[in-house]
Parts: sequence; C-alpha cells; structure tokens
Amino acid sequence: MNQVKKNIDAAMGRIKADLVLKNANFINVFTESIDRGDIAIVGDTIIGIGKYSGETQIDCSDLYVTPGFIDAHVHIESSMIMPQQFGEIVIKKGITTIIADPHEIANVEGMNGVDLMIDNSKEAPIDIFFMLPSCVPATKFEDSGYALNSEDLRKLINNNVVLGLGEVMDVPAVVNNDSEILKKLYMSRNKHVDGHCPNISPNELNACLSSGIKTDHESTNAKEALLKVSRGMYVMLREGSAARNLRALLPAINNRNFGRFLFCTDDRHIDDLLEVGSIDNCIRISIKQGLNPIKALIIASFNAAKCYDLKDRGAIAPGYKADLVLFEDIKGLNIIKVIKDGKEYKELPVKNHAKINVKSSMHMDFIDSEIFKVESKASVVNVIKLIPNSLETKLVQRKIESQHGYIKRMVEKDVLKISVIERHHNTGKHFVGFIEGLGLRHCSIAQTIAHDSHNIIVVGDNDKDMEVAVNTLVSIGGGIVMVSGGKVIAQLSLPIGGIMTFEDPHLVAEHLNRLSRIARGFGVREEYDPFISLSFMSLPVIPEVKITSRGLFDYKKFDFIELFVKK
Repeated sequence: MNQVKKNIDAAMGRIKADLVLKNANFINVFTESIDRGDIAIVGDTIIGIGKYSGETQIDCSDLYVTPGFIDAHVHIESSMIMPQQFGEIVIKKGITTIIADPHEIANVEGMNGVDLMIDNSKEAPIDIFFMLPSCVPATKFEDSGYALNSEDLRKLINNNVVLGLGEVMDVPAVVNNDSEILKKLYMSRNKHVDGHCPNISPNELNACLSSGIKTDHESTNAKEALLKVSRGMYVMLREGSAARNLRALLPAINNRNFGRFLFCTDDRHIDDLLEVGSIDNCIRISIKQGLNPIKALIIASFNAAKCYDLKDRGAIAPGYKADLVLFEDIKGLNIIKVIKDGKEYKELPVKNHAKINVKSSMHMDFIDSEIFKVESKASVVNVIKLIPNSLETKLVQRKIESQHGYIKRMVEKDVLKISVIERHHNTGKHFVGFIEGLGLRHCSIAQTIAHDSHNIIVVGDNDKDMEVAVNTLVSIGGGIVMVSGGKVIAQLSLPIGGIMTFEDPHLVAEHLNRLSRIARGFGVREEYDPFISLSFMSLPVIPEVKITSRGLFDYKKFDFIELFVKK
C-alpha cells in the first residue's frame, strides 16, 4: 500500500521520483514514434512521463531511450558459460530479459541440470525465464543422458520463472498424436509452448498450432515465415553463431504484420556475444537492411513481451518495469547506459561465482581407431553436405575407393569422416559417416558439444588423430580437442556436462578464438563456425540429413537411411 501511495505521489509531482531521465527522446511502442519528455522512476517502475524532478537525474538530451531488449529464445549453454555469467555479459548489450530453454544440459544431466540452471540464474543481473525442455531426447532415434517425461516436467511447470514448454522439435510426434508429447502439451495448456517447425507443411502447421504451439525460430525464407505468421504464429528472426536467418526473413516484415516477429539468438558462442553482440546485433543488422529503426526496437522489446505475456515490461509508460537502454545514434545503436529495475547497471569487479562440485559426464571407455574403419559395401555413399551459414544440410552421393575391403578414400577431395559416439551410458554405440564442405585438412576435431544429446562428435581425415582427439576428451571431462599428426594441438575443457564452464567468459572467448584460428589454419572455411557447425551435424530434427550414434538420419523420411547407395 505504501509503495502504491509513493508511486501516485511521485506521478502527481508531490514528491521527487527516485530517478528521472531528463529530456529523453524515447521510443513509444504504442504509437511507433519518438517522443520527448522526462521519464520518472520510483523503485523498479516507471511512474510518469512529462516534467519531473528526481533524487537522481540523468540528462538524456542527446540520447535515445528504448525498452530493454528481450532475447525470445536462447540456449545459454551454447555460450559455454553459466546463466549468472551470461547475464553479466549480455546486460551490457542492452539485454534485460531472456527466455532460456535449458534442453542442452537436460540431455546430459536431466532435471538436475535444469535445476542447476534455474538456481544459478537467480544471481544474474537480468531476468531469466525458462521454458521446460519438451524433447529430451529430441527424437526416439538418439541416445541422450536422460529422457524427460511429462511427470518430470510437471514438478517445475508452476515455478514462477517457468513460462511454459520449450521448443517442440519432434513434429511427427505431434501430428501423429504421440501419447507422451500429448501429455506435455496438455500439461502446458495454460502456459506457452514454443515450436521448432522447419519446412513444415500447411496441414502440419495447422496441427502444431492447434496443439498450442505458438512460436517458431526455424524459418529459412520469407515465404515460410509469411505462412506461419498468417496462421497466427510468432516468427523469431534468428541470428546465432551458425544459424543466421535474419537477413533472409526480413523481407517478410511489413506494416501490417511486424507485431508477429521477435528477435532471438538461439545458439551463440561467447566470442560472438562479446565481440559482435546479441539482440543489439539483430537490431543493427535489421536497420542496415532497411527495416524502420522504431520497428526494429519494438520487435526487440514489446513484441517479445506480448508474446510471452510479460505484461510488466517492453514499453516506456507508467506502470511498466524500468528496464531501459540509453543509446546514441538511432541507426548505429551505440549503447551508453542500461537501466535495470530502475537502477543504472554498473559493472562490478569480477565476482567469485558460486560453484558446484562437478562430476565427469564422460561415462565411456577409451576407444581405438579401428572403430573408424568403414567396410566397403558399394562404390557410392550418402554424404552430409554443409550449406553455408545454415544448420540445414544436403544429402549428396559420392564415389569411394576401396582397399582390403574398407573405404580407402573419397574421390571428392573435400570429404571427411564424421562419427558420433555415445558417451552417457557406455553402450559402445557409434556410427561413422562422411561430411563434405568443411574444408578441414590434416587435423581432427572432437567435441562433446553435439546437439542435442551431446554425445561425442568427431571429424577428420586420419583415424589415429580422431582416436587421440576422442580419448583426450574422455580424459579432460569433455569440451573441444584438436589433434594433428597424433598430437593434441589445442583444447578447451568444459567440465559442466561437457558443454559449460565456470571459467571467466573473456578467457573462454580467448581460448575459443585461438581454437578457431587454428581451425582456419587447417582449412575450415570462413562461412562455417568450426565448432557450432560441427555441433549441429548430430541434430536429426533439422533438414536434410544428420548423423547420430545409431546411423545416418534423413529428415524427410524421418528415419535412418543406409550409408551405402546400392544400385
């Protein structure tokens, strides 16, 4: 009651506000205009626009003010750092709220991993909301550390930081009325449900929307985005480290439908976050591509708040949360200050982040290079062909040469062996296939970042190097390892589930940049992030062909296919 009275008294000018942004040029998300006035704040709430005085005042005469940015869909784990550290990085980019889907750690550590992310997020300087992982594993064709059912998720569905059900990746399970996915959808009927709907047919889209799915971040062209928007779906404009669909989708936005678009990063490495940015990067790209700056700033804030029913944020108006970004240059978005919960964010000295006792997630034996030998059964094999700046791939056929009953080499020079090895239950499951287009030569890369089950994925042109890389991963508890000539030439340890670390983000970025430079030196092409591109080769819910520990998976058939093409 006292707080309400104070807000009213300050709004009426009877008492000073706690903070006033004087003479601000602010983005009015309701009128799509730039208005001018004082923004008065009491506590964490905007209480008035007009002429005000405050206990603290910031002169904004030469600045623009916009609502804090919201990342509508992000997997924090892909940054390789924990939520608390993640928040400390992105708030400086104007991000004040994110909607996180912790399905990466859930595939490795189950609900304990989800609890870990939620607990750690409480120390972050931003608001972190969560969507419960809906598909762990992503499909029945994978070998994850855990499988989460509706009863597992029900324990957290009413948690106040849980907004609903995370991206439903198994579209065939939805359209074919799989009983377990139906239970999860029904459990979330009064919450929000995110989708994952690449290349979806109109009827399948109708089925997904009818099931309660509300958003999608897997559109790759404007036509696809327009269909989804026309049916009432929110379409996310994604600019991650590997999947960059933003530019391709911008032509779909017009004056009538722009309220149905959101920005998201999905999967973004720490080096990109530090050097290029997050949602602020999406805004700059969109403006540079011709999108009206005001619309870009509204998409970055108010649209996401509406989509997820975050009714207290996303606008600069009385009664809204005082999460604000102060910046210069409407097109360049040069961020000067960030206001979070009514207070200016000031970077503090490096904190001693709360840590946990980490147990190794590498539940497997050392391997021998013999597992990478492929018995020759025909003269042509199916190959995964990379597509630049995309998570999607093509299925192509390539000729082989054999020796002593095994594949000796590929006729096409830019083809490497790729293998996924199960690491969670020591089953020994593994499969060896081939990938084209990466450019890597005389080097092997192995990592435990392999969406979404996060088994070991390894690529290379030398079986012995691949063996050394995998066994080194087992020894260090997961991460990334590079080997050439039988020697480890670089590595990054990620002891938390094989996908994250408590190490300082700037040091992680430095290590990652070094690994990237080495990978480029061994031929990896500029259009591919060597580690993120590799990590998505094991995710079967993205077209057209991927590899799991069980075999080569064809998305169109939604089933495994043979490695060899028999006439």
